[in-house]
Amino acid sequence: MEICSPKDAVSILIAEDSKTQAAILRHLLESAGYLVTVASNGREAFELIQKNPPTIVLTDVMMPEMNGYELCRTIKDDPTTRDIPVILVTQLFDPTDVIEGLACGADNFIIKPYEPDYLLDRVAVILSNNTLDSDVCVGVGDETGIPVFFNGKNHIITSNSRKILNVLLSTYEIAIYKNNELLEAKEKVAVINYQLSEANVELLKSNSNLKNEILERNRIEQALFQSNKKLSLLSSITRHDMKNTMMALLSYNELARMDNPAKEFQDYLTKESEILSRLSAQIEFTRLYEELGVKGAIWIDLFDLLNKVILSFSSVTISLESDIRLYEIFVDPLVEKVFYNLLDNAIRHGEKVTTILISAKEMNENLEISISDDGIGVPDEDKEMIFSRGYGKNTGLGLFLVREILSITNILITECGIPGKGALFVLKVPSVHYRKSHAL
Repeated sequence: MEICSPKDAVSILIAEDSKTQAAILRHLLESAGYLVTVASNGREAFELIQKNPPTIVLTDVMMPEMNGYELCRTIKDDPTTRDIPVILVTQLFDPTDVIEGLACGADNFIIKPYEPDYLLDRVAVILSNNTLDSDVCVGVGDETGIPVFFNGKNHIITSNSRKILNVLLSTYEIAIYKNNELLEAKEKVAVINYQLSEANVELLKSNSNLKNEILERNRIEQALFQSNKKLSLLSSITRHDMKNTMMALLSYNELARMDNPAKEFQDYLTKESEILSRLSAQIEFTRLYEELGVKGAIWIDLFDLLNKVILSFSSVTISLESDIRLYEIFVDPLVEKVFYNLLDNAIRHGEKVTTILISAKEMNENLEISISDDGIGVPDEDKEMIFSRGYGKNTGLGLFLVREILSITNILITECGIPGKGALFVLKVPSVHYRKSHAL
């Protein structure tokens, strides 16, 4: 029986339970000019073969109903189909696979994953060998089986010599191909190992440099710490001595005012007392400024903070809107000085302040805390100058200190009230530095 025929008349049956793999195979073979039929399992494939025998069968090994070995054996045991070449397509490849393939009469193997050209070449080889001589067309049942014991199991090899040779040659070809892949992989691994070795050398150098930098930084930080500690101690001692001197000067000033009632002299003593008080405030400011950022920012409940601060002011009505209760802010612990100075500034400079309102609202990813009063307000030309150091009627340090404390956690403060209708200070707290109060 002659199976082979011109390519445009060659029909190939694919037995594959994976729809994706079947579609890929079908497209590949049809693109090469073959007529293709697909079955989803071995049993369905054999039914199709009985109805319309194909030129060649490509079958997956692992399938439901009937696996590839069983399908191949069934094809070779049937006198009407035994001459159809069968190629086993499998992901597995060890000696047992070869024995199983020979035992069931398979004509060749194709190993997944495969290159398209390799698969088409296998099909072409099988079709060509099928016409060489009549020996190829002998079925499984026409030869005496050769018993083979392998891997703890008996196998009966009934394939003829040419089939065995084809399978062995295919196996050898695959072994060479896999060996070449392995050699290429080894070369790539060697290159990667060399690159890793070079990278490790560079990494060791970088680690060594980094270690030295860390040691140097630690040494510098330790030196700075010791210097700051000494400066802090010196500042503390200096402030203590200056405060004692100031107290002595204020005492002598008071005695002079008591001993000399002359008006002209009393005016001088009053001015002297004011200057001494301002110097005392400036000394206190240096203490507060030295503490900026030292303790680290913390989360503070806004409502509790403001309630504590407003206890110091009884001459005006200070109201807190309900939204104040909703928030906590991330600020330097000196924030109490911020709100104290803002309220004190409003009362002292607003001249006619009777009420102060404090509110909070979320706007443009910020929390805006507003402090408004009903005083005389701030002239437009002074709205930015009031935050400068030394600007103002008294020490000129209050609002400067306020801005410095708030800037530690990137909180902005501006004055945007209407002159003649009252001052309005707005604190803009970034989204990362406020949250809803845990007390709610």
